[in-house]
Amino acid sequence: MDLESAPIEEYVSRRSTPYFAVLMSGLNTSAVTLAGVYWLGKNTNDFHIMGWYANYVIPAGAMIVGIAAGSGYAIASWLTGTRISRGLLLAVLLCQTGAYFAAEYVEYRDVMDGLRQRGLIIGPEPSFPQYYDLKARSFAWKKHGPGNQRGEALGAWGYVFVLLGAAGFVLGGLIAPAVLYSVPYCERCQRYMKTTLLGVLPASVPAKKIAKRDQAAQEAHAKENEHAAAKADEAVARLRAAVAEGQTDLVKRELCAAAARKANEKLPQRVRVSLIWCKCCQEGRIVIALACGQGKALQVRNLAEDAVPTVFVRQMLDTSDNAVEPAAAADPAGM
Repeated sequence: MDLESAPIEEYVSRRSTPYFAVLMSGLNTSAVTLAGVYWLGKNTNDFHIMGWYANYVIPAGAMIVGIAAGSGYAIASWLTGTRISRGLLLAVLLCQTGAYFAAEYVEYRDVMDGLRQRGLIIGPEPSFPQYYDLKARSFAWKKHGPGNQRGEALGAWGYVFVLLGAAGFVLGGLIAPAVLYSVPYCERCQRYMKTTLLGVLPASVPAKKIAKRDQAAQEAHAKENEHAAAKADEAVARLRAAVAEGQTDLVKRELCAAAARKANEKLPQRVRVSLIWCKCCQEGRIVIALACGQGKALQVRNLAEDAVPTVFVRQMLDTSDNAVEPAAAADPAGM
C-alpha cells in the first residue's frame, strides 16, 4: 500500500490497551528470574546474588535481580504498544512487592521442610513473620581473610540491610517501565513514538581555561558567550517561523548552517532540535531544547514544542538532499 495515499485510519488497529498482558509478562519474568536465583542458591556454593552489596549500603545484587524480573513489563509494553501510565507503574510496584514476599515465603517453606526432615523442629514451627524477623536479626557481614567466615549478627540493625535488599529488588523492577514512561507516546495510534535528532545549534563558545586574575580575558569570554547565545536565540526564532510555515527546506538550511553536530555537542551550551514522530500515522512535533553541561551535570530544558503534520515529518525524514545527515539521526528510546 502506498504510504502517501493510505488513510490514517487504516494504520490504527488497536482497540484497547492490554494491561493484563503487560502484567502477566512481568509476573512471568519475575517467576523465571526468582526461580533461577533459587536454583543457584540450592546448587552452588556461596553464591547468593541477593546478598551482594556495594559499599555495604547499595543492594547491587537485589537491583540486578529486580531489573531482570521487571523486564517483562517493559518488553510487553513495547511489543503491544501499551502505554506505561502512573496506574500501571503502581500495579508493577505492587506486583514486584508481592513477588519479593512470595520468594521469601518459598525460602521459608524450604528452610522449614529441611529442618523438619532433619528432626531439628520439635513442636509447632515458627511462623513466616517470626522466620523473617530471625533472618533480619541474623544478618551478618562476612569477615575478610581465609575461610570467609561470617561476622557477628547485627541484631535489629539487620533490618536496615534486609529492607534495603527488598527495596533494591522492588525499585529495580521499576527501572525499565519507568524509562518507557518518559518515552513520547502517540495516543491516536497507541504506540511509542520515535525521536530523531535533526541538529544541534551552538549556544556558547568552547570552554577556555582562564586565570582568575585575568579579568579582561574573563570579560571577553563572557561577551563571546553572550553573542553566541543571542545568535542561538535568533536561529531558534527563524526555525520556529519556518516550522509554523511548513518550510522544511528553510529548517534544513538553518540546521546545516550550524556546522558540525558532534562539535556543537561538546559546547557548554547548545540547542538540540529533535523530531518526535509516530511511525504509524507519521504525525509528530518539533522539540527545541537547551542543553547545558556534560555527563552527570547535563541539564536539558525544553524551549519550544510545535506540532507538525504528516507531510512535514516525511519531508524532514527525506534525506535525499543531504540536508539532514542519516548517520546523525538519533533515537534515544532505542526505537
